[in-house]
Parts: sequence; structure tokens; C-alpha cells
Amino acid sequence: MKFKRTTQTDEEGIPITNLVDVLFLLIVFFMMSTVLSFDRGIGVKLPETQAAGRISNKGVSILVNREGRVFVDGTEVPLERLGETVKSRQKLNGTNIILKSDRETRYQAIAEVMDKLLEVGISDLSLPVVEKGGRS
Repeated sequence: MKFKRTTQTDEEGIPITNLVDVLFLLIVFFMMSTVLSFDRGIGVKLPETQAAGRISNKGVSILVNREGRVFVDGTEVPLERLGETVKSRQKLNGTNIILKSDRETRYQAIAEVMDKLLEVGISDLSLPVVEKGGRS
């Protein structure tokens, strides 16, 4: 009796199932570890001090650029509507208020922003700075 011998050939190629799994995990990792910052594109140089304290970045970010324009969480807001805008953002982002300004901003512009915040009852502000020798 003659038996027919069957040989199975292995498919040539790279098995991509494992590569797709690894790629998916990398995408999830980078999505979870990415930090979103609203005011990166505005270009503010924070003032420097010897011992910069740790200030939380969570909350409502108010930025005053060197021309005196005011931005709340990255969107420009007229000074007249600053109080109501910040109050509505506090409901979404928390009660912490972070007031940032360029080191070349006129002090009068910062005082006007603080005055508008005081009118709506906000008096607790964080003023972040950069430690000397750090990034600017």
C-alpha cells in the first residue's frame, strides 16, 4: 500500500498579530501620559525666583501677556467679562485660580485683572514662577 505523504508548508511572512497588540498598547500609553496645556502657544516667560514653590496646574489658568491681553484657559477674554468667565470655568475645572503673566507685563495690567477677580469674590490666587537656572 502506498500512502501519499502530505507536507504542509509554513506560510512565509511576519506574524503581525503580536505587533498590532504592542502598537495598540503604545498608543494607549502615550494617550494616557500626555499632558494637555492650554497656554503653551502664547509664549510667556515667567518670573524667576531662588526657591520656586510647587503650584498645582489644575484649575483655571489666567494669563496676562506683555501687551496686557487676558487669556482664560487659552482663549482671549475681554477684561470686562473676566469675572463671569472665570466663575463659569471654576465649575468645570475646580476652584484653584492660577494667574500667570510675562515677566515684562506692566504691573497695572496685572492689578486690573486682580481687581476684576476681587469684584466677583475671588481672592485666592496662585502665582507660579520659575526657579532660577530652570527653564524660561
